[in-house]
Amino acid sequence: MGKAENRKRAKRLRQRKKERENEKSPKLDNSTPALSKIKKRLDKELNADVKFNYKNNSDGRKISDVVSELVQPLLEEARSFKEEQFIVGLGVMAWNLGVIKKTKGEKEAKKTIKSFGKKFPQDVVNLLLEYSEIKCENYSEYNEFIIDYEFTNINSHQNNLTVSYEIIND
Repeated sequence: MGKAENRKRAKRLRQRKKERENEKSPKLDNSTPALSKIKKRLDKELNADVKFNYKNNSDGRKISDVVSELVQPLLEEARSFKEEQFIVGLGVMAWNLGVIKKTKGEKEAKKTIKSFGKKFPQDVVNLLLEYSEIKCENYSEYNEFIIDYEFTNINSHQNNLTVSYEIIND
């Protein structure tokens, strides 16, 4: 091998290494517009530069998929995107209530429910309680407290849920 071939080979190796590194740590770019919106909101609200940890759960499921699965029976009954947005918001609140109940106890969960006051009709509060129970029973292995989410309409047959969360330790 001559010097020119060695340089070309070294250049190809550097390129491949760079490609592998880019695959391991996804960048926040235009391919994830919902994540960009969440980052901007959190940066503004927290007055800090928020860094995301791209971590898969041990079973490889995304929290957004698990939350969508939780509220799927209600989503099937929705007649519009607005109703779907409301249901997903309800699901996120129920999810977080379930996390509070599991990590902080029943007493703390009841305090959280009382803090809602008269902001929600009783039937909505009952749904929150029902779905937080489902979360505790069926998804107890997840301790991710959702701090922000973005639910977007991709097309007439598909929506996308993106969540930002913090892991709560028992």
